[in-house]
Amino acid sequence: MLFLAVFCGFLAEYQLEHTIEHQREKQYMRSMVKDLAQDIRNIDADIENRKMKQQIADSMSQLIFQEDYKAKTSYIYFCARRFSVVGYIFHMTDGTLMQLKNSGGLRLIRRQDVVDSLQGYYNLSQQQEDNRELEMLQLRDYRDVMIKVFDVKVFEDMTRKFPITTIPENNPPLLNNNPEFINDLLMRVHLSKRINLVNIQQLTELKTKAISLREQIIKEYHLE
Repeated sequence: MLFLAVFCGFLAEYQLEHTIEHQREKQYMRSMVKDLAQDIRNIDADIENRKMKQQIADSMSQLIFQEDYKAKTSYIYFCARRFSVVGYIFHMTDGTLMQLKNSGGLRLIRRQDVVDSLQGYYNLSQQQEDNRELEMLQLRDYRDVMIKVFDVKVFEDMTRKFPITTIPENNPPLLNNNPEFINDLLMRVHLSKRINLVNIQQLTELKTKAISLREQIIKEYHLE
């Protein structure tokens, strides 16, 4: 009888621990759903910012390509300074996922397909981080060329208020009209535009994965 009582106590304790782990798993997944919803909103904001930046870069390039670009430097200055601004950048809302990883909580997730989807989403977000680092290096190169082409006094007047909305008056002259410097500037803009397009494409894919993963978790765990 004593053995039976001990054994039953062990079973009850095991069942209680099992129930607690299931509750913790579900709570983690609720938090993950909230993180993914925030990610989706943040990705949308980043994509919108990047599309605007693409339009600014296109406008600047088209203006400078024209033979009479010296008569349109007010808009060139405006576009050039706006393009140098980093703007909004997406960062994964990874609080729940990092907590799961660092505490060994991933073992609580019984559904392997959910674990695989989480890992796939995280891996893609890391790839996007790598692309963003390359983008920042290219932006630094662009800024290095800016100092050779544009007059800082004009930028000073433009940036007295933020965000930058002031277009200089009377088409102030460029600091340097050297064709090599102009070409160097436009090359930096071109390269930045290309990586920006890659990031838009990757962010769009990341958003699709976030939506799919969120729906998968809600369905698997019967969350409202």
